[in-house]
Amino acid sequence: MKLTDLINEEHPHDLPPDDKALEAIREYVRENLRNWFKKEKWKRIDTQGNIAGDCGTMPKGKKTQRCLPAAKANSLTKKQRAATSRKKTKSNKQFVSNTKAAKVKLKK
Repeated sequence: MKLTDLINEEHPHDLPPDDKALEAIREYVRENLRNWFKKEKWKRIDTQGNIAGDCGTMPKGKKTQRCLPAAKANSLTKKQRAATSRKKTKSNKQFVSNTKAAKVKLKK
């Protein structure tokens, strides 16, 4: 038996996909993400470490700046904010991890 046969083989306990359930899960995720951004009040950090405004209000044509929740941004020193922002703008990738000091922990 080939590996592809094992991957494509149906498990006897697999349930057929339910469009309503899948759509409900998607809506739940969208709402939670939307609420997370609203409640956290995300702020944009420039490369000098200044809080430059709300996340998503960056001028067109500039490199993407780091966004952090306002509470996290205010808890960091200006030097720490500058370090995480420079790390983001230095990279050509869309997703760049924060520096150790700027890690954002999810509240459960």
